[in-house]
Amino acid sequence: MAKKHPYPLVRGYGNIEREPFDSYYEHWLQELSNIPKPIVEDRIYRHWNCFEERWSQLAPHTWEYSLETFSNDRILAIDHILTWIQELDAEGVEFVTDKPRAQTRLGRFMLGHGTFPVPIIVAQDASHVIAPRSGGEHMKAPLHLIEGHSRLACIRGMINSSYPTLKMLHSVWVVKIPK
Repeated sequence: MAKKHPYPLVRGYGNIEREPFDSYYEHWLQELSNIPKPIVEDRIYRHWNCFEERWSQLAPHTWEYSLETFSNDRILAIDHILTWIQELDAEGVEFVTDKPRAQTRLGRFMLGHGTFPVPIIVAQDASHVIAPRSGGEHMKAPLHLIEGHSRLACIRGMINSSYPTLKMLHSVWVVKIPK
């Protein structure tokens, strides 16, 4: 049986009648208040099944969160397990070469604004943590992507192609996971 966690269930998740975020956040527990509200909304509420299945057992309410500004070079220093970065780079090319990905809502936003619509989430110095869906691989140090795979793919494509609208700085949530 899966370990019980303190995160409230998103009522109606996966249905057209999912509870609104404000309603969900009303039953957010005080013991979880360490998690910034934007992360609750963008990561937990919007991606409930993935969060519950893959991330809740890592106790994100015990993590330290900071919203930081990354340069393009620091963005390129973000890593992931196995060949995920190479796969994200291939996806990034599709964003910047007018393939169908460029026409998605995300592609149109990022190519037009030169940055993320919502900050990605990366773990700093978390090589002591086994990454979910990794087959036992540890997270990479110094920076490991937790959330925002398509956004990272797009921005990497923009950086690698010197895309004309690319901003020099980007907001990124950085988490420190206790040992």
